[in-house]
Amino acid sequence: MKKFLLLSALFIGTLFTQQASAQAGSAGLGLRATPDGGGFTAKLFMNKFLAFEGQLNAGGIMGLEGESFNAVGLLEFHIILPDPSWRIFMGGGLHGGVWDRGWRYVDDERRWMDDNRAIFGVSGIGGVEYVFKKIPLGLSADIKPAINFVSEVDFFPHNMFGLSARFYMGRRI
Repeated sequence: MKKFLLLSALFIGTLFTQQASAQAGSAGLGLRATPDGGGFTAKLFMNKFLAFEGQLNAGGIMGLEGESFNAVGLLEFHIILPDPSWRIFMGGGLHGGVWDRGWRYVDDERRWMDDNRAIFGVSGIGGVEYVFKKIPLGLSADIKPAINFVSEVDFFPHNMFGLSARFYMGRRI
């Protein structure tokens, strides 16, 4: 928990120091809720079609294959719909963190072991976002499948579906 709070504080601090460079586009800071956890999200638009999204997620809180904490960096392409408040986005990136899958029985060694491991892999993302015209708030729904490559190639089930709310600072695109 101490690591989560420290990393969260560093993440938020970094976002506020990036505000000067965010004047070229808009930057959003908010929360992401998932069925098994949640975390923080930040999105920085380079132009009206291209954005970088960073996430800090805690997963497995509801008992889904252990607990995890990870950081995700995503590059997203946005398609603006006829009503410019709506946009569809898709992209991908990398994630890294830790995943404690709990105690499991290992048949080869006939013993129980704690399956705590570092994770690193690729993540995809796709979703839809609505940005209000009169207030600087954006709401989005997304799906973010991920595959780990460290230790063994493994599907990563935590934080796959998400609902986000972001407060946008700077010029809204």
